[in-house]
Amino acid sequence: MTVEHIMASAALPLLFPAVQLGKDWYGDGGIRLTAPLSPALHLGARRILAVSTRYERTQADWEEPAIAGYPPPAQVAGVLLNAVFLDQLDNDAVRLERLNRLLEAMPEVERHGLRPIKLLVLRPSRDLGKLSSQFETELPKPVRFLTRGLGTRETKSPDVLSLILFQPEYLRALMEIGEEDAHARADEIAAFMTS
Repeated sequence: MTVEHIMASAALPLLFPAVQLGKDWYGDGGIRLTAPLSPALHLGARRILAVSTRYERTQADWEEPAIAGYPPPAQVAGVLLNAVFLDQLDNDAVRLERLNRLLEAMPEVERHGLRPIKLLVLRPSRDLGKLSSQFETELPKPVRFLTRGLGTRETKSPDVLSLILFQPEYLRALMEIGEEDAHARADEIAAFMTS
């Protein structure tokens, strides 16, 4: 695997250009992947550790409106991008958990070779969209002009901004959150990996 493979994996249409590997052009495969857990299942996984970038909102978060007034383009774009990249993982996880409960309720002879698959989904403890707004000032002026023109200052959680923000300070903050969250759940992760 090379840097080009990583760059191809991060190539979002209209935001980041596709990367040529050999004769073909590649972009983020997650755009077409409607069942993100499926490849691991087809390879015979018995447990899946999935990492989501979606913050699990509390009831208070859901009750607080993200905007005041009509949604700006940044809010709409964030919802659309979440539908493409994050909703699929959440939906797949729900389906797998339901299937697991069904299989566990069935006698083994009636499962036709199917078996429950252990799943652990890790999520950030903080809203990455809200966090990204703190770092928007670090974007180059033309990009900042564009993002603010789309209304990133009008929404409390500019998710679209969190997808395009690759500023070093923001990335450091993401890594710190990831490390803190992993440490906070270290026992749960270790138990999942060894069970």
